[in-house]
Amino acid sequence: MIYAELAGGLGNQMFIYAFARALGLRCGESVTLLDRQDWRDGAPAHTACALGALALSPDVAIAAEPGFAKAHLPVQNAAKAMMIKYEQKSGMLSRDWNGFERRAAPFLNTLGLHFATDGYVPVRRGPARDFLAWGYFQGEAYFADAADAIRRELLPRFSPPFETKGTPVCVHLRRGDYQNPENAILQVCTPGYYARAVRAVKERCPDAVLYVFSDDVAWAQDNLDAAGLETVFLPRGDAAQDLDRMRRCRHFILSNSTYSWWAQYLCDAPDKLVLVPDRWYAHTKQTALYQQGMTRIPCGG
Repeated sequence: MIYAELAGGLGNQMFIYAFARALGLRCGESVTLLDRQDWRDGAPAHTACALGALALSPDVAIAAEPGFAKAHLPVQNAAKAMMIKYEQKSGMLSRDWNGFERRAAPFLNTLGLHFATDGYVPVRRGPARDFLAWGYFQGEAYFADAADAIRRELLPRFSPPFETKGTPVCVHLRRGDYQNPENAILQVCTPGYYARAVRAVKERCPDAVLYVFSDDVAWAQDNLDAAGLETVFLPRGDAAQDLDRMRRCRHFILSNSTYSWWAQYLCDAPDKLVLVPDRWYAHTKQTALYQQGMTRIPCGG
């Protein structure tokens, strides 16, 4: 059995699902996602399981038993706790741990654990009867061999009409918890970034209509330079339904957020333009989220 612990909001949970599901398909095993209710007020941040609105495979179960890994996967859980403690002591968020985690992976995989906080860390199933995944697994490389299934299973179960006009462009402005001091490394994309991205869209699509999604709509209305393009500011709604509306746009201006990353990934427009900040983090920490064909826009100023 393959287990993976959920963490974060919808975008992060979709990556964890995609990693575990692809590994399960690769190995011919069933998957159980652990909804860590006992982490709601701690770290890593976990609000609640948000995957229920998506067309998940019936081969993937979701369990909410507190302390499941500690009780049922003691070796894997102990190794996970050791890795977390070591990285937290040395600055888990402020350092790039990809090299260290890659070197540790063969040994941890043998124990039945895969641990990856950022970047791509190759995984081998290993001989352990049960396998535990802990991390965010943010990168298509983790599930590229199962991309068709992942795209199908991460669509919403219910997709209400969403009427657009012109050439619809999804603009995502993420602020919210990114402004908290403890999340300073995540950085908030600047008005300058969005202005440059909008101008690039306008050059390609003079008939573009901007559909703006944000967790701070008032800020977006005050600070987005739309370069004269028609702009529709959508009220914030249900996370899964907003994501469904976003992915039905033609082109995308992303924030440094896994949530809008999934919107463009689930869009099937063959000629979609995807503009992204040229830095995902406020320092040199690397990411595996950039894909071929994305256009990187300077995010400073």
